[in-house]
Amino acid sequence: MPGALRLSKGAKVAWRAPGVEWAVLRCPYRVCRTGHDRGKFLGRKEGLIHWRNHNHPGATVAADGHLFQITQAAALMCEHLPITDSFDLIATLHDWQDLAGAIIGGLMGVIGALIVAGRGTRRERRIAASTVFPEIYSLRAQNDQIKEAVKVSHLTQVLNTRLVCDMLIRARPTIIALHGPVVTQLYDIDERLFRHIINAHRTHEVFEPALATYQQARNDARAPQPSPEDVSASDIKLNFCAAQAKWAWERCVEHATLANYYLDCFVFSVWPNWIFRLRMRLFPNDLDRRSAHILKTGNLRSEAKETKPTLDEHTPI
Repeated sequence: MPGALRLSKGAKVAWRAPGVEWAVLRCPYRVCRTGHDRGKFLGRKEGLIHWRNHNHPGATVAADGHLFQITQAAALMCEHLPITDSFDLIATLHDWQDLAGAIIGGLMGVIGALIVAGRGTRRERRIAASTVFPEIYSLRAQNDQIKEAVKVSHLTQVLNTRLVCDMLIRARPTIIALHGPVVTQLYDIDERLFRHIINAHRTHEVFEPALATYQQARNDARAPQPSPEDVSASDIKLNFCAAQAKWAWERCVEHATLANYYLDCFVFSVWPNWIFRLRMRLFPNDLDRRSAHILKTGNLRSEAKETKPTLDEHTPI
C-alpha cells in the first residue's frame, strides 16, 4: 500500500495514502481515519487493524499487518520527539524573580507614597479644622446664650430682635480664620461642608455691616427728636436694621453649626468618611435635614416661611 509518513505539530505522525489518511498519536494501537470514510479504531486483533465506518455503521474494514508495521514505526519515531516538560513553579520563580521583585518593589513604593501623602493631607486638614473650629464653636455658644436670654425675657418679637442685636453689640465673637485662606484646605472634603463654610463666611460679611447699621440707628433713635414723626421714623428704621442683623446672624450661626457637624464627622472622627456618607444617605438625622433644607431654600428649617426684610418705598426714614 503506497503512502508516506509526515510529522506534524504536537508529536503527531500521519500516514497518507491515495484516498486514505491515517493519523497515529504516540501509540500504534490508537489509529483514526479521516477523509470520506472516517472511522473509529476498534483495536488490534490477530495482527490486523480494525476500524468502524461511521458513514456505514454496519460495515467493518480490516487492514493487513503492513499498516500495523507502518503505525508501529511511526510510534517509535514519536518516542524520540521532544515532549514538553510539566510546569515547575520553583524554576519559573527562579527565572522571573528579578522582574517580579522589581514589580513588587515598585508597587510597594507607590503604596507607601500614597499612604504618606494621605496622612500628610489628613494632618493638614486637621490643622485647618482646628483653626476654624474655635471660631465656629464661639458663634454657636454665643447664639445659645442669646436664645436663653430671649426665652426668659417675655418681650414682644420686635423687642426680642432688638435684644439680640444689643447682646451682639456688647459681646460678639471675633472671626478671623473663617475669612482666611486656611479654609481652602477643607473645601475638597465634602460638598456640603464646603457650602456651609462659604455661606457662613458670606453671611458673616453681611452681618457685620448690618449690626453696625443697627448700632448707628440705635444711637440716632436715642438722640432728641424734633417731632413725633421723626421718633416714629427712627423706630421703624431701628426695627428694620435689627431685623436685617438678626436675619444674617441666624443664618451665619446655622451654617457654622452645620459646618461644625461635618467637621466632626469627616475630619475629627476616626471612622472612614464613606461610613458617614452612607449613614447620612440612608438614616439622616435632624442636622442632616436642616443642612439639606437651608442649602436648598436658604431659610432655616424651624421657620415656616421667612424672607429677607426689604424696605418699603412708602416707609419714611
